[in-house]
Amino acid sequence: MPRLTTSLSWKILERTRSVIQESVAKGSSTTSNTLLPHFQVGGKELYFPKARIILLRPNAKHTPYQAKFIVPKSFNKLDLRDYLFNIYGLRTLNVTTQLLHGKYMRVSPYAGRFRGPQIKKMTIDMEEPFIWPEEPKLGENDNWNKPFIDKLNKFSEEQETRNVGSNKYKPDQVFPGLMIDGQFGFGARPFITRQMESKMKNAKNKNIKRQEFLKDIEKIDEYLVRESSGPSQ
Repeated sequence: MPRLTTSLSWKILERTRSVIQESVAKGSSTTSNTLLPHFQVGGKELYFPKARIILLRPNAKHTPYQAKFIVPKSFNKLDLRDYLFNIYGLRTLNVTTQLLHGKYMRVSPYAGRFRGPQIKKMTIDMEEPFIWPEEPKLGENDNWNKPFIDKLNKFSEEQETRNVGSNKYKPDQVFPGLMIDGQFGFGARPFITRQMESKMKNAKNKNIKRQEFLKDIEKIDEYLVRESSGPSQ
């Protein structure tokens, strides 16, 4: 079946190819100042854009001709196309948008949770492929002490729920043996449940009272012995 060449997307693709070929024929360099745009340029000029664009690693379903970005929620497809072309000289052939729900967040362990801001991602189709460099192997990032930084991040996340109830008496899992100020008082304190702590306190109080009772009985016995012997001659 022959391919339809009358659709709007096909016309846009043909215009993009013709402009790219015209730009290459004129011997333009790779900078955006000499590249010819493959789209209608707007009349509003914007200097020093404040938008933050984050390039993400591709998923398994992405091809080398695709790139994925995190963009502000106010960005649309035309904004990303103009941004990449005018700053990096990157031609965007097609753009798809994905809006993700924000993650649940909690300010403190005693406050309710709420959703964070939504995340907007855009995937573009490029003219030329881009291959990401390989991820650092184990041991290559030792100069930055990455394992220790990961432990610190995990430790800070656990501290949000550590001061709730009996969790503050549990031993730390990230840094075993760590003594936090005020967590165990003046010495090490093993973790025990509240019910077991109550039983141990009751047993201790009973033992103290029993010892006091035995002392009183001993004093009474001494008094009786002294009275039975009579006055000394």
